[in-house]
Amino acid sequence: MPAKCRDRERIAASGTVDIPGLPVGAIRGNLCFRCFSPSDDILKCSGCKRAYYCSAKCQKLDWKLMHKNHCTIFKTVNTVEEEKYQASRTWDEYREYLLMMVRVIRNAAPRDEDLRYIVQAQAYCASCRRSAVQLASRKVTLKRCKDCRLVFSCADCSSTPEHSASICGAYQNFRRIENFRINFFEDTGKATPITCTQFPRETHKPLANAAGWFDYYTKISDKQQIEGRFKPDFSSIEFDIDRNGSDNEKDEAERMLMFLLYSTDSLTMPLTIVSALEDLNWDKPHLTVHMLGATDRELTALANFEELLHLVPSVQSLHITAIGSGIPGPTDGTVLAKQNLDCCPPCKADGRQRSISLHKGVYHEFILESTFEKPDLVVLFNSGWVDGDDAKTHWEPTIQALIDDNVPALFTTYNEGEAQHEQKRLKELGAKLVTEVGENKWRGLVPTPEFIDEENGMWFNNAYRYIVQGKE
Repeated sequence: MPAKCRDRERIAASGTVDIPGLPVGAIRGNLCFRCFSPSDDILKCSGCKRAYYCSAKCQKLDWKLMHKNHCTIFKTVNTVEEEKYQASRTWDEYREYLLMMVRVIRNAAPRDEDLRYIVQAQAYCASCRRSAVQLASRKVTLKRCKDCRLVFSCADCSSTPEHSASICGAYQNFRRIENFRINFFEDTGKATPITCTQFPRETHKPLANAAGWFDYYTKISDKQQIEGRFKPDFSSIEFDIDRNGSDNEKDEAERMLMFLLYSTDSLTMPLTIVSALEDLNWDKPHLTVHMLGATDRELTALANFEELLHLVPSVQSLHITAIGSGIPGPTDGTVLAKQNLDCCPPCKADGRQRSISLHKGVYHEFILESTFEKPDLVVLFNSGWVDGDDAKTHWEPTIQALIDDNVPALFTTYNEGEAQHEQKRLKELGAKLVTEVGENKWRGLVPTPEFIDEENGMWFNNAYRYIVQGKE
């Protein structure tokens, strides 16, 4: 039984925020909700029929730590599901139902993201789009795809789930990464790999000259040993190793492949920033970055932000202020005043420094405080600022303040449509785009299923990017 996954709340209480979230494989009945182990004889909570366990021991522990608070809410969700029952739904109808339930859960438990996530990611029939709970109450079995194990069909509709080979392949790849994430946490006690370049570069090698992640690892960073071991698109280990290598060689190549692939999901942030600095021809000894709408994703990746010092030799000091309503803290305001972070020995020897501060709240109020200092770059990673429920009250005053202050601002999105929508709104607000919307060469390579915007779609961290500065 994976001990660290089982005890993740205790680990978090000790001060470690870098713990894995609930896997989609658990939500869809492949893995245990408590320890994330697979089981051929999975147990289901008899109350809400949404939580799955490998053993009675895990079920009792999860009840005490988590599920006792969730079960009642899920029963209410199930009641609403019955009220909204349809024998068959289109994707748009199913999507509207999910959006309604997300709003209901957000109002009932605004700080509990797991609740919303479990409902969004629930198993359902790919044909009639009845949920697993609705089908269970009608004693209709739900069959999973034998290959990806994450797409389903009910016995009334089809003997095999209806989905394309490309979708099945994407889900198989996603499952492989989820399993690696679980095993990595068990092995290291961390959910986020740290894989900065070992020694700071003495000369700047522009990211603009690299074709992508394989070039970064082998030509800009220091991972030349991966050449010839797996394919440059990170799809698999090389054929020669797979066919002729020993079991140990294949194992080692596969682990290295998964580690570097998984690492792109956090390294995407510092590399996207370096790429923006190159666009702006920025070259100063002190760099101050404000990250807006920051969440746990940014905070757990902080160690990898030292890569900014390693890739840009001119930078001697880096200060990051993370600002957002999701910053942990009991009240709005400064949660953490400027605090120095440790650097690697070579950075220390060269006199380089980095520091962090945290502010809970919205940016357009933060800039009015006496301690505010104008940054060199503002970053909004996947903020979704134009479409959220707080677009008008929260984000638009912040975006207007950025435009008025003439601060360069880097935006990223999960997809092109979202980026184009944001660009259109920015032009309406009078903003000047200095880098147009385009695919981000340094997007994360870890696929994440899309549960609401596009059926069976996959999004990637920081997939598109653009830069705004000042007014037209």
